[in-house]
Amino acid sequence: MVCTVAWPDVTIPVGIGVVGCGVIGTQHVRVASALPCARPRAVLDLKRDRAEALAAAHGVPRVCADLEEMLALSEVEAVVMAVPAAFRMSMSRQILAAGRHLLLEKPVAMNADEVRRLVSWRGPNQVVACCTARFRCLDSFGPVRNTLAGGKLGVPQGAVFRALTPAPPRPKVLPPAWRLQSCLNGGGVLMNWGCYDLDYLLGMWPEPLVPCTVSARMWGLGPDFRDFVVPDSDGETHVTAWIECADGFRISYERGEYYPGPRRAEIQVFGDRGTLDLTMVPNRDQVDTLWRSDDAAGCVSETVQCHPDGAADLHSGVVEDFCRAVRSGCEPAAGLEFSFRVQATLDAMYRSARTGCPVEVEQGL
Repeated sequence: MVCTVAWPDVTIPVGIGVVGCGVIGTQHVRVASALPCARPRAVLDLKRDRAEALAAAHGVPRVCADLEEMLALSEVEAVVMAVPAAFRMSMSRQILAAGRHLLLEKPVAMNADEVRRLVSWRGPNQVVACCTARFRCLDSFGPVRNTLAGGKLGVPQGAVFRALTPAPPRPKVLPPAWRLQSCLNGGGVLMNWGCYDLDYLLGMWPEPLVPCTVSARMWGLGPDFRDFVVPDSDGETHVTAWIECADGFRISYERGEYYPGPRRAEIQVFGDRGTLDLTMVPNRDQVDTLWRSDDAAGCVSETVQCHPDGAADLHSGVVEDFCRAVRSGCEPAAGLEFSFRVQATLDAMYRSARTGCPVEVEQGL
């Protein structure tokens, strides 16, 4: 849950080490270099030349040969794990055993059992957070949260989430293997993007939603797109689900990529007195709109916000949130307890799709 107390400014920057210098690791170094609350102190990658190039571009003082070297640096207070989920657990244990704070890329883990292990390794004063909260750390989330917290929908009843991305032209360079390989990332589009979706849907309320039961179906790549991705890509590319929560709130969910149809993107959150139409992804052309029942006009609308965010804003907020949590001791936007709830829901969706039956979501750590 996003912290509800006033955070002080981070006057002493948090020294950060970044493990993994690919696309997303590069973003973490870029952001940590630009934010006043963070300083990149060291980088590490299996491809040393890539780490050296990144360090040179952003003035990072150390390129480490291994994790032990990074953890020996007293100036590294926190480590960002920007490697595929399948490779994180042993390194995360080392990092936490060394007393460092930890920011995990998404998804938080391969499954909920791994999240339990992270909780058991975490020390009493260590901050462990996940980047699934990227979209809740955008400026555009504040008006959404305030609209819902203000009771403007009346009694909350449900949400409809739909995000379908059509297949792109045949790529000249294949996308990274982890995007659609279960052995590397725990699944396909549901782990890669669904973790963001569920973080947003469950975390937009003053008290996070508690999913109880899930019914889901999944489909893989269509026959015309097999050579658009690396061989042996077994992850799902299309998911539909019905999620029932503890307070009677229900979510109709659909996410797809390599979709043989037009682009669709909508989120509607509704209650007995209103509906909020919004977007999760930064889009300065998007307007979030509140529709309310009116005893004379039937239904009226008002603009909640014209989106202030651009794509460049997507990575900075979650790092700033993490650094403030480190300095203040406040719970980060996606701490382990909340991340477990998201991951347990993902796990239940996969189990439901495999069995063809509704599945209960694991509760509690």
